[in-house]
Amino acid sequence: MKLFLFGIGGTGARVLRSLTMLLAAGSKTPADLTIIPILLDMDMQNGDTERALREVELYRAIRRVAYKDTAASQGSQTERRTFFATPLQPLGTLQAENAQEKIGDSVLPKLTDHEGTFEEFLSVSNMDDIDRELLKLLYDNSARPTSAELKLNLSVGFKGNPNIGSVVFNALEDSAVYKYFTGAFNDQTDRIFVISSIFGGTGSAGFPQLVKLLQHPSQKIQIRNAKKGAVTVMPYFALEENSQSAIDQNRFLSKTKAALSYYQTQVNMDALYYIGDRPGSKLYPNVEGGSKQTNNAHVVEMLAAAAILDFANKPDAEFSDAKRYFEYGLKRNDRTLDLPHFYDQTYNGLLEPLIRFAYATKFFTDFVPANLGEAFAKNLALSQNLRTNTFYTSLENFMTHHFKNWLNEMAQNDRAFFPFDMPNDFNAMVRSKRIETGFFDKGISEKFLRDQAGKIENTFQTPFPEPEKRFMQLLIEVAEKCREKLGPLNRQLSDASV
Repeated sequence: MKLFLFGIGGTGARVLRSLTMLLAAGSKTPADLTIIPILLDMDMQNGDTERALREVELYRAIRRVAYKDTAASQGSQTERRTFFATPLQPLGTLQAENAQEKIGDSVLPKLTDHEGTFEEFLSVSNMDDIDRELLKLLYDNSARPTSAELKLNLSVGFKGNPNIGSVVFNALEDSAVYKYFTGAFNDQTDRIFVISSIFGGTGSAGFPQLVKLLQHPSQKIQIRNAKKGAVTVMPYFALEENSQSAIDQNRFLSKTKAALSYYQTQVNMDALYYIGDRPGSKLYPNVEGGSKQTNNAHVVEMLAAAAILDFANKPDAEFSDAKRYFEYGLKRNDRTLDLPHFYDQTYNGLLEPLIRFAYATKFFTDFVPANLGEAFAKNLALSQNLRTNTFYTSLENFMTHHFKNWLNEMAQNDRAFFPFDMPNDFNAMVRSKRIETGFFDKGISEKFLRDQAGKIENTFQTPFPEPEKRFMQLLIEVAEKCREKLGPLNRQLSDASV
């Protein structure tokens, strides 16, 4: 099954970033699932988008080597796929019927060739005088740089103006990316999911236009009949004051209410997920777009990514003719969240895998470099390859510079998600439970890790001659042994929880 995942605007990119982390950690997905991420944004230089693209490419590079040539080992009981298990495949790498134009292999295909102002997009200079005067009534054409809508440079997006974005997205059907999508969508088991915000410009404009297009009678029957879902992200952060910015956060709630009213009658999806949060005390920089727009990761984005996985995991029988609506709730409304704050479905499907991946990350980044003389490291030639082999450098980059940063950004945000204290030792890394140690049991000690790594690596030498594949299996199994040492967590919230 393929899931065509449209991420619209900056929110789409940030949720894709969280989804990439959850998939790297081994969150539960159908065994045959392939996700096709398609980011739709005019702001091709957006910092959030660029970061998400790098992480998807790292994910794909790691996965290609870790699970290459797997046909011969599909029946093997030895191989386990948890980390980086679900394929992420760019749209342009699929076969597409009647494709007139290649779109490349980027997750961010070019939406339009237009790089000028909204006024130029509309070809105002070629209009009759009456039409030009009408546009001046409909759109602000003042000399003020923060409010002149017709003068808006579309290369950095729509700056919180869905009235402009909806006009641009109205041309989506004629774009090369959409035509390629329709040519590639042929399987009746495939599904479609859309990520968007409801309070900005790009997401709130692009979502209804895309849904309208997907539902249109002119679309091929496979697209019209496909199971469709969407997550709508409502306001969850506040911006710093910036008199030079065209983004007005005072309009976030009014735009949200207006859009929700429209969605109720005009948006027909099989499953609609809604999530948002009361903004905390930390303010995001008020950046209109471009490379400087790099917002810190937020738990709302992680839970929006969880909605994608929930939709993918639902069997067809759960969908009916009636639309289904989903919201998200926590056990308690604390400003800092830990593992006990989440109900069983989230804990079992998302957070358990995160615990294992956090242990694997610590093992690879902290333990392995200091133990290159051990037998397991010699057998894998890690002293020669750790800093030169692309697989290991990509894995180290992903874990150190992306996964750890993602966790750290969420831990420092407001609302915070702070489940791990990565600088602590293995026994104190999971904040909600410290592993007890004593004279006879040192918990997850260096000796424990050396012994486990040696035993595990030996078992994989025959079925997986490639050292990179053996190392991925080693990471999975060592992380599982650490999780077993941790044991069951007490997931009851105490008065001391913060």
